[in-house]
Amino acid sequence: MVDGFYAAVRDHHGDRACALLSPDTRKALEQQESRSCDKAVEEVDLDGGRARRVEVFSTDAAVELARGDMVFLGDSPSGWQISAAGCQPQGDKPADCEVQD
Repeated sequence: MVDGFYAAVRDHHGDRACALLSPDTRKALEQQESRSCDKAVEEVDLDGGRARRVEVFSTDAAVELARGDMVFLGDSPSGWQISAAGCQPQGDKPADCEVQD
């Protein structure tokens, strides 16, 4: 799923990428960029590489990518959805994310 999201962004398939985001994350991206999700997500600078490690915490998960990015997922009635992507760890502070709800 995470690899598919990054591939969709890289290949400018905004509709595919947005389908993997949680509704709150789609809405936040649209508000932040003042345009539809499928257009806004194509402008996001994401280059995390392939998934390297996954940690699951009950209804949330964190995916570490080969180039250091983190992606956060939430479990929903329709399955896992991306709640934040393009995240850089900030030590004890919350991660700095390109896309988040």
